[in-house]
Amino acid sequence: MSIAPSTKSIRPEWASVPVRLDPQAADRRQSVEMVEDGETVLYRVDKRGAVINRRLERSGLPVSIALSPRAFKGVAARAMEDGEGRVTVTLELHHDDPRFTVPLLVATDLFDVAADWRGWADLFSLPMLMVEADGSLHALEDTLGRIRASSPAPRRRSVSRSRRPRFLARRKPGLGMRMVIEGEEIIARD
Repeated sequence: MSIAPSTKSIRPEWASVPVRLDPQAADRRQSVEMVEDGETVLYRVDKRGAVINRRLERSGLPVSIALSPRAFKGVAARAMEDGEGRVTVTLELHHDDPRFTVPLLVATDLFDVAADWRGWADLFSLPMLMVEADGSLHALEDTLGRIRASSPAPRRRSVSRSRRPRFLARRKPGLGMRMVIEGEEIIARD
């Protein structure tokens, strides 16, 4: 895992407060309240997804945004080092819009990070992602939901490959030779 130098643009605002939402307790709703840009934001996470409660910027109206697990790109891990050399690790439900990214874990010790990372990824059937020092995302393993992606298996040879195609099977084939009977006509036509 690469460690980001102390760059303010890579570090989320919520990464300064220790947080831990337990993937084993996902059957009940867990919530975290954070302050972002002077605004109080409430994140609630359960096995059905996440709900974000915040206020609209211009009007100040309260808004609840419910996001299913499919709305997120994956469960992302990020490691950041501050000026004193301490490492902070975060796990988040990563969304394309940073305002909809949901914090799951902010910790300074690395003991339970891997277990929680795998637990959240398995719970929501999302890929495990890493946020690099430059802010780019990389998947830990290629996945398609719960299925790990790999090269496809070669196609089997069909048993009916040598048969006539279905649309040609409807037409009756000819005999292949022309039958001609020679002789005299028995019926008199006079």
